[in-house]
Amino acid sequence: MYNEEELARPYARALAEAADALGVLDRVRADIEALALQWEACEALRDWCRAFRSQPRAAHKAEVAALWGDSFAPQTRMMLEALAVNGALAVIPHVVTAFRRLADSRQGRVAVSLVFAADPAAATVSALTERAKAAYGPGTAVTVTVDPALGAGLIVRAGNKQIDGTLVGRLRRLRRAFARSE
Repeated sequence: MYNEEELARPYARALAEAADALGVLDRVRADIEALALQWEACEALRDWCRAFRSQPRAAHKAEVAALWGDSFAPQTRMMLEALAVNGALAVIPHVVTAFRRLADSRQGRVAVSLVFAADPAAATVSALTERAKAAYGPGTAVTVTVDPALGAGLIVRAGNKQIDGTLVGRLRRLRRAFARSE
C-alpha cells in the first residue's frame, strides 16, 4: 500500500512549477479549486476515480477528455492524464491540498487552516480570519473545517506552525507528560 499524500506531491509540484513558469498559476489554481468542488460534490466522480485502474495508455487521454473536456487549462488536463496513466486518480484530494500549499508559497501567501471540533459561530470565524490577515497579510488564505473527532476546541495551522487547542491534543500532551514522569 502506498501513502496517497506522498504519491500526490510530485504531481502537485510538477503542476505548480509548470503553471508558474508559463505564468498561468492563477488559472491553474482556479482549475484546482473547481476540481476540489467537483470531488466534494460528486460521489460518482469519487467512486469512478477510486475504481480507475491502468488501461492502455491511448485510453487515458480519452477518459480524461470525456470527463473534464476543455474545462481546465492544458497543464491541469495533463496532470489528470498523468494520474490516469498511473492509476492514481484517487489521490486528487491530496494533489489539491499539496498544490494549494505550493501555489500559496510561490505567490507569497500564507495558508491558515482552522479546524474546529464543532461548527463555529460566524463571529468566531470572522475574528480569527481578521487576526490571521493582520498577522500574515491581506493575501492570507483561511480555510475552515470541522472534525468532531477532536472532542472540543480548535487547531490553527499557519504555514509550518500549529497550535493545538483541542481536547484530544490536551489529553495527548498529558499522556506524554505522565509517561515521562514514570
